[in-house]
Amino acid sequence: MGEIMNSKKFIGITIVFTAIFLISVAYPIIKYDPFFHYHGPVEDKEYNLYNQRYITDGIIKHFDYDAMIIGTSMTDNFKKSDMDRIFETNSIKVPLPGASFKEINENIAKAIKANSNLKIVVRALDFVNFYADKDYMSYDKNLYPEYLYDDNIFNDVNYIFDKQVLTQSVIGDVLLFTRDGNTTTTFDDYSSWSKMYLFNKDVTLANYERPQEIQKMDTFREEYRKTVYGNTYQNIIDVAKANPDIEFYYFYTPYSIAYFDREYREGRLVRNIDSVEYATELILKECPNIKLYSFFGITDLITNLDNYKDIIHYSDLVNTVILEWMNDDIGLLTQENYKEHFDFMREYYLNYDYNSIFG
Repeated sequence: MGEIMNSKKFIGITIVFTAIFLISVAYPIIKYDPFFHYHGPVEDKEYNLYNQRYITDGIIKHFDYDAMIIGTSMTDNFKKSDMDRIFETNSIKVPLPGASFKEINENIAKAIKANSNLKIVVRALDFVNFYADKDYMSYDKNLYPEYLYDDNIFNDVNYIFDKQVLTQSVIGDVLLFTRDGNTTTTFDDYSSWSKMYLFNKDVTLANYERPQEIQKMDTFREEYRKTVYGNTYQNIIDVAKANPDIEFYYFYTPYSIAYFDREYREGRLVRNIDSVEYATELILKECPNIKLYSFFGITDLITNLDNYKDIIHYSDLVNTVILEWMNDDIGLLTQENYKEHFDFMREYYLNYDYNSIFG
């Protein structure tokens, strides 16, 4: 009997200490909530913001804003201060590097649901994403923190009982970050990498391995048309049509002339231009609240490789001017001018002297 009592006592003590340990881990995570899963930043604490896919959902749901900037790494270097100055907004920036159209669209839909004050969405549209299946997600699902994105409280154990979240994200990125006199990362600096790189022609070309052979030019075949149609409707048009009171400022990301050289040499240039023209036709037909921009007609931008660090990524100065151009309706595509714009693209980029880039 004594052995049974001792065993029960041991089990009881073990349960109590286990509960104390779990609470000691969970409480500070819930209180300071470094991924903003339950609430926004604690008022007297400063937060070191990074890990886009761990904090995007929380920023969208728990921050105060009436405008958002979203997209791939092509939106990393936008500045909230520029957005708010130019458009007179209170914005957030939530880039998702490498994201598919589906992932970006889902986060826009989530922001609309979470925030009735949202009035402007700025979004980058990358050429390459039009050819993905409408349900394609570019991340590894095994590495994606889905427990931070759903409403299932039970899988929150992955968050509130994570030792690394406690030691690195709470202690390192909130408590010690605050104690060291830092301030919460601004949306000018969050996700931005512009200060880490040089932007010039030599760097851009050094990062470009030019294809040796020129391939036969592919055409915009029916299979591509179906894919672009499904992707454009599901991940661009449908949300805008369902929310006519929101203004969507969407732009085709202005890749450099070296990008066009690669697409020309690998035989994708015609189909790329035709696919984006087709997507443009669908968007303009369906969504008067999408203001759609293309800057490929501004050849001084595209052909100046000093604007780039590689064949697609431009500097923060370009991000700033993109906002200014959109506010001034420079590069705006309309029902009346979009065909002329894409005719110009075909004429200009199919006949460009690409060898001159390397001279």
